[in-house]
Amino acid sequence: MSRYTRIFSLLQSFYWVSACFVYTFAERFLLAYGFSVHQIGMVLASANLASLFLQPLLAELADRENGPSLRSLLFMCLSAAIVFAGILLFPQRSLVLMAVMFACLSTITLAVQPMLNAVGLAYVDRGEPINYSLARGIASAAFALYTYLAGYLAEWRTDALLWCYIAASLGLLLVSLSFAPKKTASSVDVAPASGTIALLKSHPYLIPFLLGIILTFSMHNYLNAYMLSIVEVIGGGTIEMSIAIALAALFEIPSMAGFSLLERKFRLEPLLLISFSAFVIKHLMLLIPLLIGGGIFWVYLSQCMQLFGYAIFILASSFWVNRQMEEHNKVKGQMLVTEAITVGCIIGQMGGGFLIDHAGVPAATVTGTFFSVAGLVLLSVSLSLKKSSLKKES
Repeated sequence: MSRYTRIFSLLQSFYWVSACFVYTFAERFLLAYGFSVHQIGMVLASANLASLFLQPLLAELADRENGPSLRSLLFMCLSAAIVFAGILLFPQRSLVLMAVMFACLSTITLAVQPMLNAVGLAYVDRGEPINYSLARGIASAAFALYTYLAGYLAEWRTDALLWCYIAASLGLLLVSLSFAPKKTASSVDVAPASGTIALLKSHPYLIPFLLGIILTFSMHNYLNAYMLSIVEVIGGGTIEMSIAIALAALFEIPSMAGFSLLERKFRLEPLLLISFSAFVIKHLMLLIPLLIGGGIFWVYLSQCMQLFGYAIFILASSFWVNRQMEEHNKVKGQMLVTEAITVGCIIGQMGGGFLIDHAGVPAATVTGTFFSVAGLVLLSVSLSLKKSSLKKES
């Protein structure tokens, strides 16, 4: 393993340990402080909505020839997130203030992800010996281990989760200061504010691709945000939720670590279709214990589909979009994928919280499954449009 791969693995691992607090344990943390499920959905959706504005701003700054480097942007964002987390350590009498602080640190955590992807891809583009997929697989292993342990931490003391977030964010900050490039070699001036619209016009197949991501990740993020509510309906609790999330992360590892081999044997387009199909199968399997019965076993089994779903998608989509983008739009391309995932988060968290409160967990899960089926259809349309455009060019 090269030095670049080792350091990038550490960078990704620190990020995903910190992100676990936002993605997995937000419901557990906020419930402990008196928030309702619907209120939690509003807090998380607000954070995702705010990141929709922050992400393109950061991408535009990073792509500017004379703008701040990824290293500088990461330092500013992570420092701010640590400050917000530190404020949450003090007892808050106001739920509103607590919600604002939690939303702020969540917004920054979400916005940092595409920049970290850009860091790795910048070194790939430079020809440095970095195994991007292996690093991401190691990060999944760290996420799995921490998620399992965090379930017990949450049972002991809820605020222990916050201390772990701060520690992981500090680690991420220190590693990024030494590893993130001062300025990517290919940086040039990007198009003005209308550049994103122009980009979609010049790459029309990206529109159904991004819409498919939005719908699929509405369900995916509904599951992440409300897994505790789902397992409670089936008869489980925080420990069972932690095991389910840890299982998903563990099953990511083989696909992520071996993605370079998959990429050599298969084109990225079939891999994307496999991943979206796996999402649908996973969501259909989850309906079994909710509508028919069978207990927590089906939840655990459905999480094993992460091997073919999220694990393949997160790498295949990054590499596929990176190949479609011109040099000056590399960061913006990663930002578009992350923003589509973020919109899915907003829909899944707001809509999921509302449906759980007003119709129940089974109805919310059925609705989300229809979304993931529609996402698969839209991906197929996108890849067909791309294939047609290549035929016209040739």
